[in-house]
Amino acid sequence: MPASSLSAMNSKNALLVMVHGSPRPSSNGSMFEVVEQVKASNAFDLVNVGFMELNEPSIPDAIDQLVEQGAGSVIAVPYFLHAGTHVADDLPTLLEEAQQKYPDVKFSMGDYLGHDPLLMDVLAQRVLEIA
Repeated sequence: MPASSLSAMNSKNALLVMVHGSPRPSSNGSMFEVVEQVKASNAFDLVNVGFMELNEPSIPDAIDQLVEQGAGSVIAVPYFLHAGTHVADDLPTLLEEAQQKYPDVKFSMGDYLGHDPLLMDVLAQRVLEIA
């Protein structure tokens, strides 16, 4: 079935967590814990992780999986602390390519994690833990 026909039938809302990835599986563990908590909240019909590098599935493959599972809209959130090249250029480009591939699916990109003012609270907590 063509991608546009497939996506026209889709109506589920999906979250795509976009991460860099690490060659050390244990380094991805805390991210997967957060993703499992999001899944357990049932805020989204579908939740998937896509890796920029080093791990599978790649971000494009994760998008394909979400659409195949019925995603009609995908909110993609960069699990990054800084607005470097990946956040500023690479991830938006990947989402633009996905929008072209699946024109009937709505793609939106949220802000990266480091942009959140709550990060200051986390940093302060880390200081208090050793003070």
